[in-house]
Amino acid sequence: MITLPTVLIDREDLSLMERAIIPLIARHTQQWGDKPSDVDASTLAQVLRHSPREVIEALDSLVKKNILKTLRRKTEQGVMIYYTFVPIATLSASNVALTATQYSDSNYYLNLSNETYSQMHAFALELCDREGLRRELFDDFNLYQRSQNRRSFDWCAEFERWVRREISSNAPVLASTQELAEAKPTMEEFEMAQYFIRHLASIDPQFEVPENVQSWAKQIKVLLDTEGYTLLDVKAVIDWLFSAKGDWFRPNVPDAYHLRKHFKRLISNTRSFRDSKPRLPEGVNIFDIIGRE
Repeated sequence: MITLPTVLIDREDLSLMERAIIPLIARHTQQWGDKPSDVDASTLAQVLRHSPREVIEALDSLVKKNILKTLRRKTEQGVMIYYTFVPIATLSASNVALTATQYSDSNYYLNLSNETYSQMHAFALELCDREGLRRELFDDFNLYQRSQNRRSFDWCAEFERWVRREISSNAPVLASTQELAEAKPTMEEFEMAQYFIRHLASIDPQFEVPENVQSWAKQIKVLLDTEGYTLLDVKAVIDWLFSAKGDWFRPNVPDAYHLRKHFKRLISNTRSFRDSKPRLPEGVNIFDIIGRE
């Protein structure tokens, strides 16, 4: 049988790891009928199945909070540090002082209030839906931050950084300069480059047809192979550029390089004005909007 003083159970300045360590230290040092003994960090790490570094950090924190004390003992492996509880009288007195001077830092992840956690959870789910990511991404973030118990002044911003890392890790890897130089465009990519050149020549009498059409075709190849677009996407962007809708942006795209550079912006405009008509979101009726105005 093990008895723990209430001053340990009622304390609010303990992390999850520290709360897990306290009963284990009692289990290994407070044997019924025996004098109090001590225990080393490696034994606790094996029982908890955590890295010795995490366990030692929690033990040192408990020493600073005057819950544990250290004992140095010479062994065959050298001088070892052991841990044991401070006397109950000292522990009770220190707890009274702590209630007046110490506080729980709400910026640590494990100290988040239920309200703050709920707000962050709702924000995370909305962000995942907006970016088209799986909602389980928040569970991964939650487990990681609980294990690390890091400190932050804006946990919503921390989750946004987590999302950006997830997006970048899933993004297609851009081909190297050497790989692009060695890769030969397909006939379809070559014809799409010529299609773009013909449009440029049709509106500019002084346009000089490039001698190396293959270099233009390689820019089309990058759009398809590394950025995930299709030939239909490229054709739609070219048609939009040379229509009345895209006339304002056409001077910014004098060649295939600038077509690839601005493609993300161009495709978004193309999809917004497909068939020369503005597209409304699903479930929105134009007559409802007119009626509200």
